[in-house]
Amino acid sequence: MSEEFDQKAATFYSVAQFLEEGKVGEGADIALELFFIPDAKADQAAFLKALKTFGYNAAVEAETAVSGQAREAILVTVDTKMTAEDIWQHEERTTKLAQSRGFAPDGWGFLAPDE
Repeated sequence: MSEEFDQKAATFYSVAQFLEEGKVGEGADIALELFFIPDAKADQAAFLKALKTFGYNAAVEAETAVSGQAREAILVTVDTKMTAEDIWQHEERTTKLAQSRGFAPDGWGFLAPDE
Protein backbone atom coordinates (compact mmCIF):
# COMPACT_ATOMS: atom_id res chain seq x y z
CA MET A 1 0.00 0.00 0.00
CA SER A 2 1.13 3.53 -0.64
CA GLU A 3 1.93 5.99 2.13
CA GLU A 4 -0.84 8.31 0.87
CA PHE A 5 -3.41 5.49 1.01
CA ASP A 6 -2.32 4.63 4.56
CA GLN A 7 -2.59 8.29 5.58
CA LYS A 8 -6.05 8.60 4.02
CA ALA A 9 -7.25 5.37 5.63
CA ALA A 10 -5.99 6.55 9.01
CA THR A 11 -7.80 9.87 8.59
CA PHE A 12 -11.11 8.25 7.64
CA TYR A 13 -10.79 5.81 10.56
CA SER A 14 -9.99 8.61 13.02
CA VAL A 15 -12.94 10.72 11.89
CA ALA A 16 -15.26 7.72 12.22
CA GLN A 17 -13.99 7.19 15.78
CA PHE A 18 -14.55 10.85 16.72
CA LEU A 19 -18.06 10.76 15.30
CA GLU A 20 -18.83 7.49 17.11
CA GLU A 21 -17.82 9.10 20.42
CA GLY A 22 -20.53 11.67 19.81
CA LYS A 23 -18.52 14.64 21.07
CA VAL A 24 -18.82 16.38 17.73
CA GLY A 25 -21.44 15.85 15.05
CA GLU A 26 -20.80 15.05 11.41
CA GLY A 27 -20.63 18.25 9.40
CA ALA A 28 -20.02 20.44 12.45
CA ASP A 29 -17.79 23.47 12.02
CA ILE A 30 -14.29 22.82 13.35
CA ALA A 31 -10.88 24.46 13.39
CA LEU A 32 -8.61 21.79 11.93
CA GLU A 33 -5.00 21.78 13.11
CA LEU A 34 -2.35 19.98 11.07
CA PHE A 35 1.18 19.44 12.36
CA PHE A 36 4.35 19.17 10.26
CA ILE A 37 7.91 18.46 11.28
CA PRO A 38 10.99 19.47 9.27
CA ASP A 39 13.76 17.28 7.99
CA ALA A 40 17.38 18.45 8.01
CA LYS A 41 16.97 20.24 4.65
CA ALA A 42 13.54 21.78 5.19
CA ASP A 43 12.76 25.15 3.63
CA GLN A 44 10.56 26.77 6.26
CA ALA A 45 10.11 30.08 4.42
CA ALA A 46 9.01 28.32 1.22
CA PHE A 47 6.55 26.11 3.11
CA LEU A 48 5.01 29.05 4.98
CA LYS A 49 4.69 31.01 1.73
CA ALA A 50 3.02 28.10 -0.08
CA LEU A 51 0.56 27.61 2.78
CA LYS A 52 -0.35 31.31 2.74
CA THR A 53 -0.81 31.19 -1.04
CA PHE A 54 -3.37 28.41 -0.60
CA GLY A 55 -5.20 30.30 2.17
CA TYR A 56 -3.91 28.41 5.19
CA ASN A 57 -2.96 29.99 8.50
CA ALA A 58 0.40 28.73 9.69
CA ALA A 59 2.57 29.33 12.72
CA VAL A 60 5.99 28.19 13.79
CA GLU A 61 5.71 25.92 16.80
CA ALA A 62 8.14 24.78 19.44
CA GLU A 63 11.45 23.38 18.33
CA THR A 64 11.83 19.66 17.75
CA ALA A 65 15.04 17.65 17.47
CA VAL A 66 15.82 16.55 13.91
CA SER A 67 19.12 14.79 13.22
CA GLY A 68 20.50 16.16 16.49
CA GLN A 69 19.61 19.76 15.61
CA ALA A 70 16.74 21.86 16.94
CA ARG A 71 14.20 22.59 14.20
CA GLU A 72 10.89 24.40 14.34
CA ALA A 73 7.70 22.51 13.54
CA ILE A 74 4.77 24.12 11.70
CA LEU A 75 1.15 24.22 12.86
CA VAL A 76 -1.41 24.82 10.10
CA THR A 77 -5.00 25.79 10.91
CA VAL A 78 -8.07 25.99 8.72
CA ASP A 79 -11.80 26.23 9.37
CA THR A 80 -13.64 23.29 7.84
CA LYS A 81 -16.39 20.73 8.49
CA MET A 82 -16.14 17.55 10.54
CA THR A 83 -16.31 15.09 7.68
CA ALA A 84 -13.66 12.64 6.55
CA GLU A 85 -13.74 14.09 3.04
CA ASP A 86 -13.25 17.70 4.18
CA ILE A 87 -10.45 16.83 6.58
CA TRP A 88 -8.72 14.62 4.02
CA GLN A 89 -8.89 17.38 1.38
CA HIS A 90 -6.91 19.72 3.62
CA GLU A 91 -4.62 17.01 4.93
CA GLU A 92 -3.73 15.81 1.43
CA ARG A 93 -3.15 19.32 0.07
CA THR A 94 -1.00 20.50 2.96
CA THR A 95 0.96 17.23 3.01
CA LYS A 96 1.89 17.66 -0.66
CA LEU A 97 2.97 21.25 0.00
CA ALA A 98 4.96 20.07 3.02
CA GLN A 99 6.74 17.13 1.44
CA SER A 100 8.03 19.13 -1.51
CA ARG A 101 9.60 21.59 0.97
CA GLY A 102 11.20 19.16 3.40
CA PHE A 103 8.44 18.70 5.97
CA ALA A 104 6.50 15.59 6.98
CA PRO A 105 2.98 15.31 8.42
CA ASP A 106 2.87 14.60 12.13
CA GLY A 107 -0.85 14.26 12.78
CA TRP A 108 -3.88 16.47 13.10
CA GLY A 109 -6.47 17.50 15.63
CA PHE A 110 -9.36 19.89 15.86
CA LEU A 111 -11.22 22.33 18.03
CA ALA A 112 -15.00 22.42 17.94
CA PRO A 113 -16.54 25.93 18.13
CA ASP A 114 -17.68 25.42 21.73
CA GLU A 115 -14.22 24.37 22.97
